[in-house]
Amino acid sequence: MREALKMYAERLSAFGKFEMVEVAEGHAGSAKPDMRKTKLAEAQNLTKNPPQESFLVALDETGQQYTSPKFTELLERQAANGRLVVFLIGGSWGLDESVLKQADLTLSLGKLTLPHSLARIVLLEQIYRAHMISAGREYHK
Repeated sequence: MREALKMYAERLSAFGKFEMVEVAEGHAGSAKPDMRKTKLAEAQNLTKNPPQESFLVALDETGQQYTSPKFTELLERQAANGRLVVFLIGGSWGLDESVLKQADLTLSLGKLTLPHSLARIVLLEQIYRAHMISAGREYHK
Protein backbone atom coordinates (compact mmCIF):
# COMPACT_ATOMS: atom_id res chain seq x y z
CA MET A 1 0.00 0.00 0.00
CA ARG A 2 2.89 2.35 0.71
CA GLU A 3 3.99 2.03 -2.92
CA ALA A 4 0.53 3.01 -4.18
CA LEU A 5 0.45 6.02 -1.83
CA LYS A 6 3.88 7.11 -3.02
CA MET A 7 2.91 6.63 -6.68
CA TYR A 8 -0.24 8.78 -6.41
CA ALA A 9 1.56 11.41 -4.32
CA GLU A 10 4.19 11.71 -7.06
CA ARG A 11 1.54 11.88 -9.80
CA LEU A 12 -0.42 14.54 -7.93
CA SER A 13 2.65 16.69 -7.34
CA ALA A 14 2.77 17.31 -11.11
CA PHE A 15 -0.50 19.27 -10.76
CA GLY A 16 0.63 21.54 -7.94
CA LYS A 17 1.29 21.43 -4.23
CA PHE A 18 0.19 18.19 -2.64
CA GLU A 19 0.67 17.26 0.99
CA MET A 20 -0.44 14.21 2.92
CA VAL A 21 -0.31 14.50 6.69
CA GLU A 22 -0.89 11.46 8.86
CA VAL A 23 -1.70 11.75 12.54
CA ALA A 24 -1.33 8.99 15.10
CA GLU A 25 -4.37 6.96 16.06
CA GLY A 26 -5.95 8.28 19.22
CA HIS A 27 -5.66 5.17 21.36
CA ALA A 28 -1.96 5.78 22.04
CA GLY A 29 -1.14 2.07 21.86
CA SER A 30 -3.62 1.03 24.54
CA ALA A 31 -4.40 -2.70 24.61
CA LYS A 32 -8.05 -1.90 25.40
CA PRO A 33 -8.77 1.47 23.81
CA ASP A 34 -11.93 3.41 24.60
CA MET A 35 -13.71 4.17 21.31
CA ARG A 36 -15.14 7.52 22.41
CA LYS A 37 -11.86 8.82 23.84
CA THR A 38 -9.95 7.55 20.81
CA LYS A 39 -12.24 9.31 18.35
CA LEU A 40 -12.11 12.54 20.39
CA ALA A 41 -8.29 12.47 20.50
CA GLU A 42 -8.17 11.88 16.75
CA ALA A 43 -10.66 14.69 16.17
CA GLN A 44 -8.47 17.12 18.09
CA ASN A 45 -5.41 16.14 16.05
CA LEU A 46 -7.23 16.28 12.71
CA THR A 47 -8.86 19.66 13.25
CA LYS A 48 -6.14 21.36 15.30
CA ASN A 49 -4.89 23.89 12.74
CA PRO A 50 -6.79 23.73 9.46
CA PRO A 51 -5.25 26.00 6.82
CA GLN A 52 -7.05 29.31 6.37
CA GLU A 53 -9.68 29.36 3.64
CA SER A 54 -9.75 25.58 3.53
CA PHE A 55 -12.68 23.43 2.47
CA LEU A 56 -12.87 20.52 4.91
CA VAL A 57 -14.09 17.21 3.52
CA ALA A 58 -14.76 14.46 6.05
CA LEU A 59 -14.85 10.92 4.72
CA ASP A 60 -17.69 8.92 6.21
CA GLU A 61 -19.99 6.17 4.98
CA THR A 62 -23.00 8.44 5.58
CA GLY A 63 -21.69 11.15 3.28
CA GLN A 64 -22.60 12.20 -0.23
CA GLN A 65 -21.49 10.03 -3.11
CA TYR A 66 -20.17 11.59 -6.31
CA THR A 67 -19.38 10.37 -9.78
CA SER A 68 -15.82 11.12 -10.88
CA PRO A 69 -16.94 13.99 -13.17
CA LYS A 70 -19.04 15.56 -10.35
CA PHE A 71 -16.14 15.13 -7.91
CA THR A 72 -13.94 16.92 -10.45
CA GLU A 73 -16.44 19.80 -10.58
CA LEU A 74 -16.39 20.05 -6.79
CA LEU A 75 -12.59 20.30 -6.72
CA GLU A 76 -12.54 22.79 -9.61
CA ARG A 77 -15.13 24.98 -7.87
CA GLN A 78 -13.12 25.08 -4.65
CA ALA A 79 -9.91 25.87 -6.56
CA ALA A 80 -11.70 28.68 -8.42
CA ASN A 81 -12.76 30.08 -5.04
CA GLY A 82 -9.15 29.92 -3.82
CA ARG A 83 -9.92 27.31 -1.21
CA LEU A 84 -7.53 24.55 -0.29
CA VAL A 85 -9.37 21.22 -0.08
CA VAL A 86 -8.47 19.23 3.04
CA PHE A 87 -9.65 15.63 3.31
CA LEU A 88 -10.08 14.07 6.74
CA ILE A 89 -10.02 10.28 7.14
CA GLY A 90 -10.62 8.81 10.56
CA GLY A 91 -8.96 5.88 12.26
CA SER A 92 -10.37 2.41 12.56
CA TRP A 93 -13.55 3.67 14.25
CA GLY A 94 -14.14 6.51 11.85
CA LEU A 95 -14.47 10.19 12.60
CA ASP A 96 -15.91 11.76 15.70
CA GLU A 97 -19.24 13.55 15.26
CA SER A 98 -17.51 16.87 16.00
CA VAL A 99 -15.39 16.48 12.85
CA LEU A 100 -18.46 15.72 10.74
CA LYS A 101 -20.16 18.87 12.09
CA GLN A 102 -17.10 21.04 11.38
CA ALA A 103 -16.67 19.73 7.83
CA ASP A 104 -17.95 21.66 4.83
CA LEU A 105 -18.81 18.36 3.16
CA THR A 106 -19.14 14.76 4.24
CA LEU A 107 -18.05 12.45 1.44
CA SER A 108 -18.65 8.74 1.03
CA LEU A 109 -16.44 6.64 -1.23
CA GLY A 110 -19.24 4.10 -1.43
CA LYS A 111 -21.44 1.93 0.70
CA LEU A 112 -18.68 -0.56 1.48
CA THR A 113 -16.67 -0.10 4.68
CA LEU A 114 -13.01 0.44 3.83
CA PRO A 115 -10.04 0.34 6.17
CA HIS A 116 -8.62 3.86 6.42
CA SER A 117 -5.37 2.83 4.68
CA LEU A 118 -7.31 1.62 1.64
CA ALA A 119 -9.66 4.62 1.73
CA ARG A 120 -6.57 6.84 1.41
CA ILE A 121 -5.50 5.08 -1.77
CA VAL A 122 -9.00 5.20 -3.28
CA LEU A 123 -9.25 8.91 -2.41
CA LEU A 124 -5.83 9.71 -3.91
CA GLU A 125 -6.73 7.85 -7.08
CA GLN A 126 -9.96 9.83 -7.39
CA ILE A 127 -8.17 13.13 -6.81
CA TYR A 128 -5.65 12.16 -9.50
CA ARG A 129 -8.49 11.14 -11.82
CA ALA A 130 -10.15 14.52 -11.22
CA HIS A 131 -6.97 16.32 -12.23
CA MET A 132 -6.75 14.22 -15.37
CA ILE A 133 -10.38 14.99 -16.23
CA SER A 134 -9.71 18.71 -15.69
CA ALA A 135 -6.67 18.51 -17.94
CA GLY A 136 -8.66 16.68 -20.65
CA ARG A 137 -6.36 13.68 -20.52
CA GLU A 138 -7.26 10.08 -21.39
CA TYR A 139 -6.86 8.51 -17.92
CA HIS A 140 -10.52 8.99 -17.07
CA LYS A 141 -11.81 6.21 -19.34
